[in-house]
Formats: sequence, C-alpha cells, structure tokens
Amino acid sequence: MWVIPLVCYTVTLIISIFGIQFHINLLRYPLYFSIPITLAVLIPLSIIFLLPIDYVQSNYISSSDTSVSPLNWLQDNVILILWKSNYWTTFLLTWLLLPQLQEFYKSGYFTFKAKMYDSFKQNLKFQLILLGISLLGIIYLILEVGLTPNHLKLMIIALAHIYSLILALWLMSHGLITIPRNKWIEGNVINNLNHHYIKLPKLIDSLEDVKIEFKEDILKVLILTENFTSINNPQDFQFRDWILQLNGSIPNDLRDLVKRQYFHETTNSNSITRDQLTLSFMKRLTASFNSNLRKFQAYESEFESLFIKLTHLEDILEAKTNNSKQLIFRVNNYRVLLSPRFNFLYWYYIRPISSRILSLFYFAMSFIILQSEFFHSTRLSLVNFIYQSLRFPVLQFTFTSIFFSYMLFASLNSLTQLKIFNMYHLVPHNSDPVSACFYTTYIARLTIPLSYNFLTLFLSRTSQFENWFGQSIHLTGLFNLMNNWLPRLLLIPVLLTAFNIYDKLKKKIGLGDIYDNWVLFDDDDSVNEHGNDLENSGSGSNINNKRKDLIIVEAKRIINREIQRREHVHNLRPFNLSATGSVDNINTINGNADLNYQSNLRTFHDSLINNSDSINNRIDQSLHGDDQEPFLFGNQDNQTPSPSLWGRFNGLFTGFRNTIGDRLTEQSSRVEYHDEPLDNFNYDEDADENLAL
Repeated sequence: MWVIPLVCYTVTLIISIFGIQFHINLLRYPLYFSIPITLAVLIPLSIIFLLPIDYVQSNYISSSDTSVSPLNWLQDNVILILWKSNYWTTFLLTWLLLPQLQEFYKSGYFTFKAKMYDSFKQNLKFQLILLGISLLGIIYLILEVGLTPNHLKLMIIALAHIYSLILALWLMSHGLITIPRNKWIEGNVINNLNHHYIKLPKLIDSLEDVKIEFKEDILKVLILTENFTSINNPQDFQFRDWILQLNGSIPNDLRDLVKRQYFHETTNSNSITRDQLTLSFMKRLTASFNSNLRKFQAYESEFESLFIKLTHLEDILEAKTNNSKQLIFRVNNYRVLLSPRFNFLYWYYIRPISSRILSLFYFAMSFIILQSEFFHSTRLSLVNFIYQSLRFPVLQFTFTSIFFSYMLFASLNSLTQLKIFNMYHLVPHNSDPVSACFYTTYIARLTIPLSYNFLTLFLSRTSQFENWFGQSIHLTGLFNLMNNWLPRLLLIPVLLTAFNIYDKLKKKIGLGDIYDNWVLFDDDDSVNEHGNDLENSGSGSNINNKRKDLIIVEAKRIINREIQRREHVHNLRPFNLSATGSVDNINTINGNADLNYQSNLRTFHDSLINNSDSINNRIDQSLHGDDQEPFLFGNQDNQTPSPSLWGRFNGLFTGFRNTIGDRLTEQSSRVEYHDEPLDNFNYDEDADENLAL
C-alpha cells in the first residue's frame, strides 16, 4: 500500500533537489534558505501524484464496477491529512516565510540583525496592503452571509484561491501555445537558429545598459576602498568590513575596466567625503550594487547559454553545407554521440523530427485541455470522456498524472520566461536568491488552484480534495460564478498569444522596442513613397522580414566577434616581463602595460606576422594609419642613448631612413615580426605609451 506512494515522493524529492541545483547552488546558502526553497518546489511536484491517487481511488470506490481490482494505495484519512498539510505549508511559505527571505536578501544592510529588521518592516507594509484589500471582502461577506470566525477563514482561502487561479490560468494559456510552437520551431535547424538570433541583440543591449549602471556603483565602491579602508585611521573602521565585502564582490573584468577608464579620472566633484559616508548612503549603495550585480550575472549567464546554443546550431548547418557529415562542436558543451557522423545524423535529422512529433503531441494535449476548460463539468469535456474510456485504474492514474503535469508545466514555463520589470531572472547555475524566492513562491502558490481547476474538467469531482478544499471556496454566488466562468474565459489569452496581439498592443501604447517582432519599424515606414499602405498591400511583411534579417545579421556579427575574441585569448602568447631588464625599466614597462595592454592587445596581435629573418631589426607599422611614419626599433645595446626622448627617436629615424626607405614602400601592406627573447631589447623608461613590443 505504501510502496508506490513512497517511491513517487522519493522521485519527487530527487527531481526537486536537482531542479533547484540546476538554477542555484543550494550548498552556498544556509539551511534557513535551502529548506524553504526545497519545500516550495517539492510540494507542487508531489501533487502530481497525490491528486491522481485521490481522484482515481475516490471515483472507483464510489462506482459500482467491481470487475477491476481497486487502486487502494492510500487511506482516505491519510490523503486528507496530506492535502491539509500541503495547503497550509504552502500558505505559510508563500505568504510569510519566502517573502521574508526575499526581502532579507534584497536588503542593503550589512549585518544579519539589520537585514532581518528591514525585511520584517518591508513585509509588514505588504501585509498591511493585503489587509486593506481584504477589508472589501469582509464587507461583502458581512452583507452576504454574515461574519463568523469560520466564514472569515473560508473567505481568506477563497480570496487566495481566486487571485492564484486567475494568474495560473493566464500563465497556463500562454504556455499551452508557446510550448508546442517552440517545439515546432526546433524541428527546423535554420528556423530555430534564426529564432534564437532574434533574441540576441536585445539581450546585448540589456547587458550593456546594466553594465553602465553597475560601473557607477563599482566606481563608488573603489573610491570608498581607496579612501576609507585604511587600518591606520581609526575613523575608517565603522564601514571598513562593509566596504571590503562590496569590493570583493566586484567582477574582475569590470574592476579592471573601471580602474582604467574612470578611477584615475575622478575629481573632487565626484569624490565621496567623510560626511557623505553615512548608514543611509551605504544602504542605498549596497542595495543598488547588489541589484545591478544580480542583473549583470543573470544577463551574462543568459548570453553564455544563448551563445552555446547558437554556435551549436551553426556547427550543425556548417557540417550540412560542407557535406562533411562529421559534426564536432567548437564549444565543448555538447558531447559527441558515438561518432561524429552519428552526431550529425542525430542533431540534423533525428532530433528535429522528434521535436516535430513531440510538438504535434503537445498541440493535441493543448487542444484537449482548452476544449475541456470551455466545456468543464459537462459530458462534452474531452478529458472526462477519455478518462471514462480507460477502464483500468492504473491507466486512469497515468492519464490524469500526465495531463495535470502538462498543465502545471505550462504555467511554470510561462512563469520562468517572464522578466518582471527586469528584476527577477531565473538562469541556469547562476540565479540569485531573490529571484529564487520569487519564482518558488509562485510555483507553490499556483499549484493548489490548478489542482482544483483540473478537477472541474471531470463530470464528477468526488475526491477528498473536493470534500475539503472545494467546500471552502463555495461561499457565495460571486465566488461560484468566478470559479465557473474563469476557465471559459481562457480563450481570450489563448487568442492574444496565438496571434501575437500582445506585441501589437505594446506597439500601440509605445512600450515596444526595435527588436519586437511587430515593432520593427515606425508607422511612417509602413507607408511607401506613393502614400500606399504597405501592410495592406502585402509588401509590409517584406519590410518587416528585411528588418528581421538585419537583426539576424547583427546577431551573427556579435557571435562571430565573440568567437574570435575567445580564440584570440586562448591562442595568445603569454606576456611576461618579470625577468627582463633592470628594476626601474621593469616598473616603467609594467606601468605602461597596465594602462594600454587591454586596449592595444587585439590590434597588436593582428598587426604582427612572424616572417622576419632578422634578429637585430624590427619593423612595426603605426597603429594610427598608413599616412603616418612608421616606427623602427632595433637592438640598441651598443649605442649611447640620447638625453631626451625626441633626440633618441630623431637620431634613430635619420640614420636608417635612406637605407630602408625602399623596403618600407614594398612592405607597406605587410608587417614582419620575429618572436625573439625579450632579453635582447633595451627597454627605455621614457618609452612612448603607444610602443608595440
């Protein structure tokens, strides 16, 4: 009796832990964060098995058919206890504990006690707002049926149910369309590639915007670290650890970038005085810093995932175009299956065909659910008809579990794709605790209303869940009316999603951008030079397609530039001056390298060709164009240096101009370079910062 439910709950727990670990590393956080997050995912997934067990057992026992052995896995009182424990645990998690944790990690304070106090204060404001809204429900309840403690409890359950039901149905309707649509797009490699290319420029713009805001916070932290973390000044001890913690959270690449571009250009007007360094200032700076850091990490992680996916699809198309039928990926995130040839067959033929088949299966499931939602609680419901056609309890259990899982997955898929004001981001391996609390809150909050909505698809709702929860939300005519008509109104968001009306509305109210499918051009562009409406004449779609092509071209340029950058960093010869020359020369060269190494590194590497036959002479072109005179450098160990920089360069240039003038003319389009040991060079401490070694 207990074996199969125990196996189901064990599998659910394993899936929950691995699913959470895929998005955020639980081992980095304390138990007071990890346990609520795990419970908020475990409880919704466990209902995938609990609801079918409850419904199949209750309907078989209530039927007169005794030809089939009953599905008696759990006792009725055990099922009721599980439902009540699931509901009230979810209620406490979603309305008290998880919001508290979310505000705790969002707080800008430094100490644990200050964060807890700030989190409690923010949640108290939220609860007071909910209380004000609930007063309207209390007034309605008093006028309708009177007010008793029991009625008050039922009203809280009903209000929470209606709010979550509206959100769950809207998200589910969106997922029922986008999931099979995206699977169908995956059935064609070119369409799938262009589908992902369209997302890239907008993602890059968001990433660059976050970088601009984040660099301002980084600059403030660097200034504070430079001026107020000295161990010799007792006045710096108040915020010293706080500042050092922020400084340690700065990404290394952005730290170096801000130091080169902004830090040494700070003036007295943008410096931070000791009077400005207050608790309120540090709180605002920390909250802004952490928010921008989370956005930066999320966008970078999303870009990395999209980059891997795009290069993966490009490798597949390249193998097909070259007729090599040997597929080896440039980015080692996809392992070779058996052999390169089988790898190609799988990714170009087997995987797309299976995606198309799966898409048709999802379309069929979506149609069955939408039809059943419109004709719920009647004999016309397809879900009810298929369930009654299955005579074996195990098949009925499997059918209800699969369809309820698809409804829940559709809602959660839409939820995870949402960018709520660009505040919360759920990305693989690098999600932040604030976003994790937000998404797990709504994952847990949506499951109970969807469970009840799934029962309404059947003609009979006999179950322990209906006897307890169903009676709690059947209060008055208004609540019953909303429960009956909200599923039938599901057709509205389905049509909005299917025909991209959301994007058209965004264009009308001015919220669209140039990367949206329906907002790729201004209204003036839709009218040609003769005053004809291009959209109505049929040529508007051609302009729209051309704009989309331009976006795809820009996305390809971004990907190619990123591939070249990574290959360049991987293949670049190490730049080491630690064992060369005197101490003064080393300090001078290292100082120049710190300022110019990153900016001139790529230009320097591309401008050198290893074809020189001479060890004693180097001929390097100027970095500023062909119209300027080239610099010539040689091994000048036997020469007496001139007292000034201009004297040294002028004498060197005059002495060799006539002898190598013809050679420079012949090689104006080619640069010769020989990679000789750095010990052979005379590094001058007054060398120009544009000197290319």
